[in-house]
Amino acid sequence: MTNSFMIERRALMQRMMALVGASAVASIGSPLLARKGAAAKTYLDAPHMATLAAFAETVIPRTDTAGAIEAGVPQVVDGLLANWASGPRRVELARALTEIDELSAKAQGKPFAALAPDARLALLKPHDKAATTPLPRTGPVAAADMMSGPKVANPGYAKLKELVITAYYFSEAALTQELPYVHAPGKWVPSVPVTPQTRPDGGVSY
Repeated sequence: MTNSFMIERRALMQRMMALVGASAVASIGSPLLARKGAAAKTYLDAPHMATLAAFAETVIPRTDTAGAIEAGVPQVVDGLLANWASGPRRVELARALTEIDELSAKAQGKPFAALAPDARLALLKPHDKAATTPLPRTGPVAAADMMSGPKVANPGYAKLKELVITAYYFSEAALTQELPYVHAPGKWVPSVPVTPQTRPDGGVSY
């Protein structure tokens, strides 16, 4: 295991905290997360939790590796909302889930979680495209805005999607199944062929 990978994993953790609007991002570490998690607080009610699980599994479905549900992503996101999120960010992310359910009710007459996986994907694709469409920049661009990327049409949805993906790649399942596990780096190879089967390496102790 290398220090560079540990830094990357910490960056994932810090990004999750930023997405939920946590105020003390720089000081957060795994032991602190564990202590907070032990309180087992929840934030989302059952309907929102069902929507979150269905959304997460639509974004990262189970294939030959674990999907978002198997990796525990819905519980991680809910725990972040309960223990770390700012009030406004809780409202913004919960609203993104409500919008998905409202879209499903209007188009299919039932909650998003009640749809078959193919129907969920078909419903979500145009919503995702519209929600993540970059807005045109006007005026000078601040350095902070350049680092955070372009503003999008529906920032709440964009944050929710990024939070799900980041939480997934922070999980043990993703780091040991989705990414090839490398306990110790091998020899340096200056040129590695990239194929459709190529995946980034991961290695971390739990």
